[in-house]
Amino acid sequence: MQISEEPVFLTLCDAGSPQVQPLYSSLQGNLRILDNYCPRLGLLSKIFKVRDFLASDTDIADDAIIVFTDAYDVLCIRYDPAGLAADFSATGRDIIVGAETVFCHHSADVLPFFLSNYLGHPAKYLNSGFIIGYKWAYLRMLNYIASNFVDKYMMDCRQNDQRVISRFMLENSELGLLNMDIDSRFKLCYTHTYDNNPLCCDNLVSYFVHVTWLPLEIQKQAYQEIRRVFNI
Repeated sequence: MQISEEPVFLTLCDAGSPQVQPLYSSLQGNLRILDNYCPRLGLLSKIFKVRDFLASDTDIADDAIIVFTDAYDVLCIRYDPAGLAADFSATGRDIIVGAETVFCHHSADVLPFFLSNYLGHPAKYLNSGFIIGYKWAYLRMLNYIASNFVDKYMMDCRQNDQRVISRFMLENSELGLLNMDIDSRFKLCYTHTYDNNPLCCDNLVSYFVHVTWLPLEIQKQAYQEIRRVFNI
């Protein structure tokens, strides 16, 4: 297996969709598009289908850094793979998930965990549209979730990967399976939510920007402004 010092960038979507082109272009084509999205699984494809890929791909070393992002509403605004890898490694964490200022798509019982651990941080709540971690750590998380899905994670009809991963993070805080964190200070990925408008591009210093709720006109405008300012 070849060990790379630079991250492996992944997303999951219809590879032929024009909506993924801005992300692809912002990463200068350095993006693996997993086109095994499953309509039956929906957003849980980001758990089970990414797990299938990581478990079967022997070309990516176990200690390689994986960066997984959503496909249609994430942009890389500072393309520096080596710098990103170095900044992530310097955290000492095994895996870091994006963060946001809105408590959305989570179970209510995880709220005290995030409030108690991230009170006073710019963002207190997990957002799984951005994940960076060593391959072995990412796979350990996904394997644990898959193995315990029926008993611990199949909560209701509103299943999505964000709800599942936030519950895993709560459980991991007790089990200690991984040294895990959220990007609560937006050092790696800034998640732009509807409560943070108007957007000020001058303040964007992270590697990625994730613009949530794109169907909202004000969020769509923010996304287009980022593309204009950063020439994407």
